[in-house]
Amino acid sequence: MKVEMMKNNIRSLAKIVFATMVILGAYVAMCITGNGETLKVMTGVIEKCAVLGGKSAEAYSHATIKTSSGSYLISSVSSCSAGRDVNIFVKRGILYFNTIYVAEIM
Repeated sequence: MKVEMMKNNIRSLAKIVFATMVILGAYVAMCITGNGETLKVMTGVIEKCAVLGGKSAEAYSHATIKTSSGSYLISSVSSCSAGRDVNIFVKRGILYFNTIYVAEIM
């Protein structure tokens, strides 16, 4: 009786481990194929430029951008100056469900 119970428990555990591996495999496949995919392109205008971590050894410059839809986002832009038009690329991140915003000056 106990041996049969142990066999059933081992079979159930094996099924759970197999199902978990299949789900993780599907997620990894989605992440690899979707990495860097451009979802959409928006336009915007740089509202202001600022520096993050100004007192630290590595300061990061960033821009506050107002998109054509009226929402705001913060992105790193090379040679930042207020009033310049930018293209904003909305891309899929490495974890598939996260989103990355990349801004380029027009």
